[in-house]
Amino acid sequence: MPRFAYLLPLIALGLCACAEGAGATIEPIGSQSVAVHETLRIPLRVRGGGGMSLSFRFEGPELPGLDRTARISGGADGGEFRWSPLSSHVGTHEFTFVLVDEGGGTVHRRSAVIEVRPPADAAPVFLRPGAGGTYDLERDPCVVFDVEVRDDDTPDVDIRARGLLPEGAALLREGPKRARFDWCPTPDQVDASERWTIGIEADDGDHPPTELDYVAVLRTGPKEGCPGEPPVVTVTSPAEGERRLSEPGYTVRISVTDDGGLRDAPLLYWTTSIPDDLADPDVTAFEQVTAVEDGSAWRARIPSLGLADGAEQTVYVVASATDNDDDSGTLCDHRADSALVRFVAVGSSSGSGAPLCDPCTASTECASAVCASAAGGGRCLESCAGGAACAEGTCADRTTTEGAVVRACGSVDDVCSGGGGPCVDDSREPNDSVAGAVVAPASLSDGQICAYNDDYYRVDGSSGTEVRVTVDGFVHAEGDLDLQLLSATGAILASSAGTSGSESASHCLAEAGALYARVFGYRGAENQYSMRVEETPGACCVDDAGEDDDTRLTARRLSGTDFDGSICPGDDDFLRFRVDGPSRVSALITFDTGVGDLDLELYGPSGSVVGSSRGTGDTESVDVDVTEAGDYVIRVYGFRDAAGDYLGEITVTATSGCASSAECPSSEVCDAGSCVDDSCTSTATCPSGHVCPVAGPGTPTSHCGTSCSVNSDCRSYEACKWFSEGRYCGRRGSGLNGDVCATFADCGGQRACLPLPNGYCARVGCSANTDCESGTYCVPVGGQNVCVKDCLASDDLCRLSEGYECSIEYDTSDVIQWVCVPPGS
Repeated sequence: MPRFAYLLPLIALGLCACAEGAGATIEPIGSQSVAVHETLRIPLRVRGGGGMSLSFRFEGPELPGLDRTARISGGADGGEFRWSPLSSHVGTHEFTFVLVDEGGGTVHRRSAVIEVRPPADAAPVFLRPGAGGTYDLERDPCVVFDVEVRDDDTPDVDIRARGLLPEGAALLREGPKRARFDWCPTPDQVDASERWTIGIEADDGDHPPTELDYVAVLRTGPKEGCPGEPPVVTVTSPAEGERRLSEPGYTVRISVTDDGGLRDAPLLYWTTSIPDDLADPDVTAFEQVTAVEDGSAWRARIPSLGLADGAEQTVYVVASATDNDDDSGTLCDHRADSALVRFVAVGSSSGSGAPLCDPCTASTECASAVCASAAGGGRCLESCAGGAACAEGTCADRTTTEGAVVRACGSVDDVCSGGGGPCVDDSREPNDSVAGAVVAPASLSDGQICAYNDDYYRVDGSSGTEVRVTVDGFVHAEGDLDLQLLSATGAILASSAGTSGSESASHCLAEAGALYARVFGYRGAENQYSMRVEETPGACCVDDAGEDDDTRLTARRLSGTDFDGSICPGDDDFLRFRVDGPSRVSALITFDTGVGDLDLELYGPSGSVVGSSRGTGDTESVDVDVTEAGDYVIRVYGFRDAAGDYLGEITVTATSGCASSAECPSSEVCDAGSCVDDSCTSTATCPSGHVCPVAGPGTPTSHCGTSCSVNSDCRSYEACKWFSEGRYCGRRGSGLNGDVCATFADCGGQRACLPLPNGYCARVGCSANTDCESGTYCVPVGGQNVCVKDCLASDDLCRLSEGYECSIEYDTSDVIQWVCVPPGS
């Protein structure tokens, strides 16, 4: 790979001890050896330094990422050099450790040879996704993310689900070390929980599987008229504009107050890219970290940004919390975000590192130099390498977040979660799915939930039977258990997700058959429980004749403008109608709110919500302008299992003309008051105020884009993309930084598709790294500035088989970065 510049232009010196100042000297250092991903710690002993003001620095070889993986500390009484080499560091290297006075002058030098060995034993490590992501379902109805692992000594790793995926979700293999998760949550799933933990594991056949709990946060519009108040969320530290030294990493402290308390820990969103809208930032584009309790408040750690000593980077943070005002689900929970806070992260090698059990993303962040991998995120453990002491029987091989296998005292679960020994399940196993459900007894008192091992029970009943299931007999503080009632297909009929020692849910069987009770630990909790089942025949409402219209896919087709129906608890009605072009759509339902509070939603052809009404009166209405032709669907549903009859009316009024392209269908733009086809081959074929951006490699036909500065200037399914031609609206896809693409519609967020081999998803036209997303740097490529992908951690992050390289390049601030660039750049 081209290497026309280096991170550390230092001078390699011979193996000698040259006294350049009288007095203090560094004692001789023997030859050292360390394997990739292990941490080498060399004590630096000083003679004759008493009473002097001294410090250390080191001079080393020209290795990529050396400044981010090695650090030195100490003074007149001695010091320590610490290094966690990367795969690209394999070989024999010469280092010189320099003792300097307070004026920076050299007092003494001592050199040593360090051999970096290939990893003798490497376990899989997840490169992506991170800890979680937030999804705006009113903008995009599906949760999609890529999974990629690195394993230095295994060519093929099995990526699979750990436990059950949400109903309707799929984890699809896409290569030896890649997979893709795809899930379009149903309304009952959205109503049941805001946060879903997606359990994934990577197995190389040589080590215990590496586990990851990915927290998917589902954001939807609020329900009107709900009791209670939203939480008050404040970032208390760092202050706005504060300069904060690396610890390593950066701790953010959060204050949350709420009248009813929280069920879930607050989330911290952070990014190094300036948000499009500082007053209302789009947190779905931020990195996500779950906070941990810190006395009466909360704290979260932003990982080390890899900044050199004294280097600075602006970081933008938003804290978010959701209360638990609705024990049956999420419809009446309140979410609140803090104001955006900016602080300046400053690189420093003097931090002491995180203590035992603190969250970490790399071993260099821990005082012990061991960041052990765990499903819920890495935690710092004590090392027992080299015979270091720990409790008898607890020193064992552990996998670090870098994929190294090291000796550490205990496991994350035992040390950081209180231990307690292995969980022993009850005698009804295996009843871990709807298919394996056991017939529910009238009562039981010996239930046991182990981590991610749910219990399913079948309850049979006749038409009109109300089924109520109660789970109690457990101490909530020792493990939060929840309850759901499911249909045979896995649809959620009722949910109970409180914060006490009892959960209860009921559902009416509209016809004779079975439902299924699912008892589970929230986010892997374990606990004992009791359960009882009560059945009351003839106690339920009778649904209308339009069944089965309980999902968007089975929606009944309207034959006119008027409609009616009946809603039973947990049994929604979906009604379908056609829109042929730009139109005004008005939907209205009337009902008796004294019988039950009904609500209304309108879905567009793609499945996203285009309008909703969640009031508390006797009517609900949606009145919106739509542009896209296709089938639209109305959802009528009961708030918190309400039931009742309703009358409805739908009107579709075609609209002529347009004032902007936002009023036109997705395949058209506004030209002189009329919506016209948006296909183009040059800007001359687009209306004024539009441009014909390069779509991608070898794609002569593109689509006219409207000038924009933020995403809100564009349609809901578009982003304000960074093209070579400037910033224009373009359809958003799912491609990540550096991914393959045919057109910009394949690329997620604000990324264009560069006309490079097999395409390259990236923002174009940046002026500084602050214009780029986390994990990219603004680097000149082919005569233009591009936000190219960071590959410091591994060459494998680049598309090597297509000729792309992990190369050393200057960014626009003349700082050297390791990035994925195309051939011949």
